[in-house]
Amino acid sequence: MTHLHSPSSAPAAHEASAYSKPRIVLHWLSAAVILWATFSGFGVALLDSSDPFRQWVESFNPQLTSLFIPFFGWRLWLAIKSWPSHLRSTPQERLANVAHKAIYAAASGVLITGVLMMSHPVTLLALVPLPQLIHSKMALLQLHELHHVLCAILAGLVALHLAAVVLHSLRGKSVLGRMF
Repeated sequence: MTHLHSPSSAPAAHEASAYSKPRIVLHWLSAAVILWATFSGFGVALLDSSDPFRQWVESFNPQLTSLFIPFFGWRLWLAIKSWPSHLRSTPQERLANVAHKAIYAAASGVLITGVLMMSHPVTLLALVPLPQLIHSKMALLQLHELHHVLCAILAGLVALHLAAVVLHSLRGKSVLGRMF
């Protein structure tokens, strides 16, 4: 249950403890990686394939997101552990629960397809080789298309998530306050 209070007031004790420090840190790490990968990935698609910035992003993003996978796995595990075993009471709470699960599912799909669609081996931090797992050109093309669809779905879900945060803030609910 969420209590209403002014945006400048501190969250209630139960709201502040709703998210552990690891969950809060992993939330902001996820936000940074997802926003960067979304904007840079869709942004460089507008550039010529030989553009040096596009080539850098296309080299950097798989490394960044590969490093992010274990942190996202940890975040997903902590979230699953905290999901209530009973149905939420209000339609708004049930909708928020479904939306959060959809974000986790879309992000999982983006990360999985991203790893599977690598069309060449990638060397992580110039140290660890990440092999190309799938060699069929048709399968890679299908994974590439699925990856882009999942990226668009994730971007839409993140936009809805941000809109919900703004709406709650305008209504005086300290949703964002719980994540600091």
